[in-house]
Amino acid sequence: MSNIIEQIEKQELIQKLIERGYAPLIDALLDNEKQVYTKKGRLNKSGACRVLGWKPKELEQALDACRDILKNDMFFTSDEDKDEDEK
Repeated sequence: MSNIIEQIEKQELIQKLIERGYAPLIDALLDNEKQVYTKKGRLNKSGACRVLGWKPKELEQALDACRDILKNDMFFTSDEDKDEDEK
């Protein structure tokens, strides 16, 4: 049952980003897994930029905007937060 709920929640988050105009980014990330993700499941920004035809700064801005849109729905940690946790 929780698997179904998780799938619905993920779909709602994706739909929220699509409605805000990030459909090209979402489509690129979902449809081109081998080019945009590493074997460990991390985002390959260079690969994503190639697939999208964007510059790295454009991708960073879009990802930041997506994080901002979803900030109330998900918990994100910044690199600064990670650095503080390590101290």
